[in-house]
Amino acid sequence: MAAAAAIHLSATLDITPEVEQVIEQLALPLQVAIEREVIYRAIDMERQKAYERSIRDPLTGLFTRFYMQDVMARYCALQDRDHHQGVAAVMLDIDHFKRVNDTYGHGGGDRVLQAVAALLLGMVREADVLVRCGGEEFICFLVDGAVASTDAFAERLRTTLASHAIDIGDGQILSVAASIGTARRVPHEPLDHLIRRADEALYQAKQRGRNRVVHADPPALAQQALWRAAAVPSRG
Repeated sequence: MAAAAAIHLSATLDITPEVEQVIEQLALPLQVAIEREVIYRAIDMERQKAYERSIRDPLTGLFTRFYMQDVMARYCALQDRDHHQGVAAVMLDIDHFKRVNDTYGHGGGDRVLQAVAALLLGMVREADVLVRCGGEEFICFLVDGAVASTDAFAERLRTTLASHAIDIGDGQILSVAASIGTARRVPHEPLDHLIRRADEALYQAKQRGRNRVVHADPPALAQQALWRAAAVPSRG
């Protein structure tokens, strides 16, 4: 890294030993400032790399739960202020994934996960938040206008995955199916409660035979009233 200092003189100046001494005196603090800037930028780059590692799943490149908590808290707060905004959770679990690992090894299972992640990435909008929850489970948060088509999106996701051929190498082609649960958030609903409803719907999809979509019922009106009341700031 290099830097230059330009000094504008209003008149011609002879470079005398005294002038050279002044320039040398200016050079030292300038060098120190440059070295300090190099160190600060290196630290910032390392911080950014550490943050990127913390928010991206190393296998699939999808967001992690760490990032999910951060960004979805903002989307939920936005919906709480403007009820016309929307948030929905679409949770997907690959059916019989243990059988894939047992038959083709964890390497084959990893390639399936990578293929499913790539397929999901190709189907979501840039504004949506796609997360690998762990294992063979994924969750996609739809926001704003996409929420209205949550049910259709989930069904399209299921049928696309079921018909998609996955090459796991060595000439082996697999097809997998997934069970999906969806839930639409109501204003002031805690994020963990929304995820729990989507997870329960996913469990029902598994219980009903897998390779299907189940939509969660909205929370009870009494529960919604409690959340609204808790969100109103107290007076006095």
